[in-house]
Amino acid sequence: QQNRAFQVSGLRHVVGVSGLHVSILFALIYMAFGHRRVLNALFGLPLLLIFAAIAGFTPSIVRACLMQLLMLLSMLVDKEYDPPTALAFAVLVILGVNPMAVTAVGFQLSVGCMIGIFAFSEKLQQYFLSFGKLKARSKGKSAKAKWIRWFTGSVAVTLSAMVVTTPLCALYFGMVSLVGILSNLLTLWVISFLFYGI
Repeated sequence: QQNRAFQVSGLRHVVGVSGLHVSILFALIYMAFGHRRVLNALFGLPLLLIFAAIAGFTPSIVRACLMQLLMLLSMLVDKEYDPPTALAFAVLVILGVNPMAVTAVGFQLSVGCMIGIFAFSEKLQQYFLSFGKLKARSKGKSAKAKWIRWFTGSVAVTLSAMVVTTPLCALYFGMVSLVGILSNLLTLWVISFLFYGI
């Protein structure tokens, strides 16, 4: 019954360990150490391995950890981090170790989610911010401007991920959540605090 409720609400990904949890974990590390790239690497690299091992080295976790690894290394050597290249590297490593991982639903959803975000999120956010007064109100460093950018960014990321993952969910699970966008916007920020507390 609980599993059905999570599927209907579009929040099933929250209870499955995924790249979302890796990003939340490292957001905490970046907040703790700021731009101290050596400390980020010293604490982050072992943490990636431990977290992936605890999660059972599932394809979605390995994908997220490999991308995070490249981000840490790029910060350490002061080089530009390119997310699409990092995604391609992670996919090649995973498929190189286990070519059959491509058939895993978690792998397809994880990679598809990232492809959707890279392809559409920035353009969608710019489109949202082009409407009327939002364009002017979203500029600057005020709390209101930051909130507008965060909100439009969150909507853009959610919609972009759903562009690719919705057909996959319909195919594999026989269900598409129509309230998924709203439920994710209302709950994901809470999930971050719960994750830190646990």
